Amino acid sequence: MDRNVRQPEYFRCRERCRATVLAAIVVGLLGVQAGCGGGSSGTTGGGGIPPQVFTTIDVAEAGTSDEQGTFPLVVNLSGDVAGYYYDTNGFFHGFIRNAAGAITTVDVPATGSFDTVIDAIDSAGDTAGYYFDSQNTEHSFLRSANGTVTTFDPPNSGSGAQSINDSGTVAGGFLDANGAHGYLRAPGGTFTTFDPTGSGAQIEIVIPYQINASGAVTGTYTDINGVRHGFLRDPSGSITILDAPGAGTAAEQGTDVLGINAGGTIAGGISIGTVNGVVGTSHSLVLATDGTYTIFDPPQSGAHSSLAEAINDSGAVVGTYRDANLVRHGYLRQPDGTFISFDDPQAAQLPLSTTDLGTNPRDINANGAIVGFYADANGVRHGFIWQ
Repeated sequence: MDRNVRQPEYFRCRERCRATVLAAIVVGLLGVQAGCGGGSSGTTGGGGIPPQVFTTIDVAEAGTSDEQGTFPLVVNLSGDVAGYYYDTNGFFHGFIRNAAGAITTVDVPATGSFDTVIDAIDSAGDTAGYYFDSQNTEHSFLRSANGTVTTFDPPNSGSGAQSINDSGTVAGGFLDANGAHGYLRAPGGTFTTFDPTGSGAQIEIVIPYQINASGAVTGTYTDINGVRHGFLRDPSGSITILDAPGAGTAAEQGTDVLGINAGGTIAGGISIGTVNGVVGTSHSLVLATDGTYTIFDPPQSGAHSSLAEAINDSGAVVGTYRDANLVRHGYLRQPDGTFISFDDPQAAQLPLSTTDLGTNPRDINANGAIVGFYADANGVRHGFIWQ
């Protein structure tokens, strides 16, 4: 079945907000395989962060056609990686790769369920994400490190878990008859719901991308005009709307907040539309705890249109940028403000003619290990960890 037919609007909106392909997730231990891939060296430049070896991550069952493959999204302090893979039949499945390289595929064991995506992992190896049932309704799930799966939604809704902290609190978004909202699910199973603007009916989608150790939640919501806005919900429940300087104010533009570290520093980007003929131009942002925005692109020659994907507790930021030829690369902005541009050695250096060509880092842990995916010359996606 065509994915665009069976995916509900909530999922499609989240895809647009992220500006890169996401997926769908689930649980159910289907098997363990040896991790594919070997080491290859990459140049980091001064500072040596992260170490210099790329390891490819390919789930054996992943498809090998254009836009199929393996998509790591998150990494914890131990080096456990989680994400999803896209198979030859057009379905998504979750996976977890432990630090030793063993891969476990994950599908939520619900009757009629399909399309599982893992997009969060804590230090203990617990994971969270979302899946779709036979009625095309999205649901959240939590998978403990021992393989136990718990599925859940806020009352009278469909939902998608987005993040988890080391206390076991899950943050996600949901839709009900009154509109779009965010939620927090405590370890005991109780829910706290919230609306960034106080009126869920005025919001198309809410995506709480990250919850930190203190319980502060950051994310992005899209208003009914299609404009994106960042938000910060502090541990007390107070919400601040984050519209960065220079962010576009038209549909498909605005502020995207994607990460927050333990100290409260936020990372993301601004979308400003078409600039000098380049569609979808964006710039990275870092928001300090004193409210100061830094808007930037990597200083590499010809670099433009970047997005900060994640920030670790040391303040290192990882993201993507497009060069003058519209080839996508990864960047690391170190805590002292210096930059490293990087590419997986096996990534095709092709112009951005389709989604996510090039090197796409997605997360960085406290040790500086970076995970993401790249596209080969045939458009097949392969995961990587750089550590």
